[in-house]
Amino acid sequence: MLWTEKYRPKGIGDIVGQEHFTMDAELWIEEKDMPNLLFYGRAGTGKTGAGLALAYSILGENAADNFFEINASDDRKLETVRTLIKQIAQTGTIGDVPFKILLLDEMEGMTNDAQNALKRIMERYANNIRFIITCNNKNKIIHPIQSRCANYHFKPLSNDRILEVVKGILQREEITGFDDNELSSFIATLNGDLRRAITEIQAAKYSNISLKKQSEISLEEYVKIINLITNKDTTVLSILHDMIYAGRDISEICIGLHDAVINMNGLDNNVKFKYLRTLGESEYRSTTMTPRVLVSWFVGQLI
Repeated sequence: MLWTEKYRPKGIGDIVGQEHFTMDAELWIEEKDMPNLLFYGRAGTGKTGAGLALAYSILGENAADNFFEINASDDRKLETVRTLIKQIAQTGTIGDVPFKILLLDEMEGMTNDAQNALKRIMERYANNIRFIITCNNKNKIIHPIQSRCANYHFKPLSNDRILEVVKGILQREEITGFDDNELSSFIATLNGDLRRAITEIQAAKYSNISLKKQSEISLEEYVKIINLITNKDTTVLSILHDMIYAGRDISEICIGLHDAVINMNGLDNNVKFKYLRTLGESEYRSTTMTPRVLVSWFVGQLI
């Protein structure tokens, strides 16, 4: 079983490092009421886990009949809102619960037309359903939806907090072999991504390899992209577009490519710094540019 699922927060008290949210959530659970919510922040900071923990805490034993989860990047079309989401919103609750709860994960993947239709559903069925919306980039959510939600920024966890969580998991799994220095050095490369830390440490354990080697393996696809750019191979554009269509966040791609460039041997220093400058500008532009257009611009700067 994946450790990210096995050790997902079961309750609000299990959520790590997001005290600004958990303090409010405890009050909502006590009152059996909550607003619509928008959780935003980079990948791996616990947004989905927090949404699940809150929903199950409020709905209790009736959660199976009244809680719904949709990945908005997969079901991004207007028709999904008009049919599936509207149907969920307008049907009554089952059991002794105040309302249904719908978790819309990775909402930035949903089209503007679909988001506008969702806004109307949020207004019309406010007495029957609450929405928990997660996204990496808040700027990809239309303002009318932002304004109808309580907004919570999920911050990257500190390296010390991630180390604390990881050591707790290793202790419960009765796993030894990773010393604190190795874990700390590895965690320092993850930019506060707890999910990636747990995933890659589990992979390293099951593959019986070092965390350094596991890091190299996780960067292989990004190394491939840098090599294609260096060799002026235009197929790299299709690869990056496919990553965007698969739901990858621009910041995640930029961080992966950054780490690949930093760790690559054989790149001329002038070329390396050119890549790093362009990656930095790409991440900066990611809040205002369409992801597909941005990766095209990025490739155009380097090929």
